Amino acid sequence: MSALEEATRMRKERLREMFAAQRKTGSESTDVATMPNATMPNATGDSTDTVPTVEASVSGIVEETLAIQREEAQRTDLDIASIAPKRANWDLKRDLQKKLDALKPLNDAAVADLIRKRVQESNGTEGLADAVEAHMRSSRI
Repeated sequence: MSALEEATRMRKERLREMFAAQRKTGSESTDVATMPNATMPNATGDSTDTVPTVEASVSGIVEETLAIQREEAQRTDLDIASIAPKRANWDLKRDLQKKLDALKPLNDAAVADLIRKRVQESNGTEGLADAVEAHMRSSRI
């Protein structure tokens, strides 16, 4: 028997002797058995718990919390916003950017060519600024 088991056995014996002595003297005011929420050791050495334990009092709260978390998980799993990408067309922009970069110099060259042709049509007597103003007036109409 280990030292801890021996100490436990000795304490139980002392408690039994104390309870027996109190019963013989008839002192009911200090009787542990009559006190509320008191426990007495039984024949096997285990005590009967009449005081609720922390685990018992928390078990209902734990179950409620788990149920709430399950409901939250189900709601977020079915939410369309969580399924849809935040930037729906980012991959299209990424793929097309290379092609757009190649077309940009061609576009700039075409715009410059159109400006040259308009300047030549105006017989070249007008300045470039006048040609731009004429183009702006014609585009407003």
